[in-house]
Amino acid sequence: VTHRRVDYCFPADLMYASEKDYFSLSKTAVQLEASSLQEYFDSLPSFPPGNSSDSAVENNFSGEQTPLDSKRPNDKTIAYLSRLKKVMKKITTQVEDFDGNDSGAVIEKGFNDARRKKKNQKGFKYSESAVQNTNGKHSLMHPSSKRLLKRKRFHNFCPNILAHDFLSYRRVDRIFHRATIRLGDCSDAIIRNRPFVVFSLTGDLFLQEQAVRVMGLLIAIFRGIIDDDILDCVFDEEFTTLIPAPPAPHFGLLSGEATYMTWEGRMKTILNARRTDRYSSGWNDEDVVRAVKEWEISLLNNVAGRWYSDGVAENGRLNSETQWLENVLYPWARRTRVLLREYRKASRGTNTTLDASLLPSIESIAPVASQLFEKVLYHLRQADESGLWPTTTPNRQLVMLSTPNEGSQARALSVSHMAAKKNKQSRSSAYSFKEGDGGASGSFSVGAMPGEQCSQPKGNLLFPELVRAAFELELALCPDREPSSTIAINRNAQFRPHTDVGAGAGQSTSLIVGLGNYTGGELVVEGVKEDIRYKAIEFDGWRERHWTLPFQGERYSLVWFTPKGCEGVRGIDLKLETTM
Repeated sequence: VTHRRVDYCFPADLMYASEKDYFSLSKTAVQLEASSLQEYFDSLPSFPPGNSSDSAVENNFSGEQTPLDSKRPNDKTIAYLSRLKKVMKKITTQVEDFDGNDSGAVIEKGFNDARRKKKNQKGFKYSESAVQNTNGKHSLMHPSSKRLLKRKRFHNFCPNILAHDFLSYRRVDRIFHRATIRLGDCSDAIIRNRPFVVFSLTGDLFLQEQAVRVMGLLIAIFRGIIDDDILDCVFDEEFTTLIPAPPAPHFGLLSGEATYMTWEGRMKTILNARRTDRYSSGWNDEDVVRAVKEWEISLLNNVAGRWYSDGVAENGRLNSETQWLENVLYPWARRTRVLLREYRKASRGTNTTLDASLLPSIESIAPVASQLFEKVLYHLRQADESGLWPTTTPNRQLVMLSTPNEGSQARALSVSHMAAKKNKQSRSSAYSFKEGDGGASGSFSVGAMPGEQCSQPKGNLLFPELVRAAFELELALCPDREPSSTIAINRNAQFRPHTDVGAGAGQSTSLIVGLGNYTGGELVVEGVKEDIRYKAIEFDGWRERHWTLPFQGERYSLVWFTPKGCEGVRGIDLKLETTM
């Protein structure tokens, strides 16, 4: 399959917001000026799927003949439909001018060109050397490549995919208004000729719930319950906070079309029903095409009936619509407006100088374990200053945020994907933060690791006093907790939303605490923010998505856990050597 189309059928009511609605309209709301819901309905022109004059499509769903709307909509309605289209276009994949200084664009362009020219390329082959030129700057070796189809990360549109997952990098070619239909029985005592709108999405692959979440977000923007810059927010890979788009009701979704262009050429056969004389065999028979159109109409009839199944309220609104708005969309909007304000603040880059003397002291936060905290912090700083801080693996770098420092660039996720997939690039602890945000970041593990006889990692040999003090700290913080086998030690690391690798056998929860002089840097677990500066919390890192909020200053964190394969191993009991 090289091309897919999915359709979403819903009552036009969902795009109309009245003055009595719960939320006040945002400045970016897309509304047609109408004094009532009925006037709004009457302003929308009807047209069938595919805009065909086929008599089967002209039939309404009650079996009676109904002429297509031939009257041209007025200028006000045309302008309204145009504004809807502009918002939908912001979600689609756009062809952009190629920027040789964008490392992520270089990677994507290289892969695309190599795949396109695989069979007959001459003098051009994509390689990792295409990422950098002799000046150390990103460039593409193929001079004729001027444009780039820039994919987007749809991690906020799928419940099971995160930004660092390769599957989140998707292409959506078009979102368009496919039809506005009025059913034979779409009138009631309050509303006449209720229109149902069909929006279509086309692309190469759709993630679980991607289409219904795209629709839910579009409806939220159209109704004005969220500003349209939410689109910048949900696609920004540098903004680590998860903002899941609201799913529209699933019963409005239909599978529209699949195109098999490669196999059609090989088999000389039409494989999806359509009128064409390209090949003589296949599903281009007039009877087949007509039957498929009639089948699509019957599906739309069933979907519309489902929207009606819960009845109509006194104000003319469908009860199924009201239930979704009150139970899903409005609660989502209240939460998301807060996150959108945080995104705007982060985008402005407001930065202040950190005054460590104003931070609460260790004694005031954790008086019982204050001496152990100071001991561990001392050894962490010694490890930092030693120059021996272990490098960070490519896979772990995928879930760490990289931001530009003086004279350096942010490392795009596309570049990190290549490093993790090929495992050819050297490990690095050169992830950096802007001046005043903590300096270089890095992450490594100590204690016992899964494998033959749970061999010790390199960090045990480099920093035995740190390892011993850190395991002692776990016992002091949670004396009733089964001692862990392993610790992840992080320095100035801001993590993207992720779940930890491993089944967590022998221990269902991880324990985390933050140390150092910093502000911000809270841990977020499934949307719940936790201040971990000298405050240990437990969470299920293998099942619950968690990430780090931006911070300023010197921030260390320790995460105690027991991975699968280390059941029964206690890190506190390890015999640590002091030489390699």
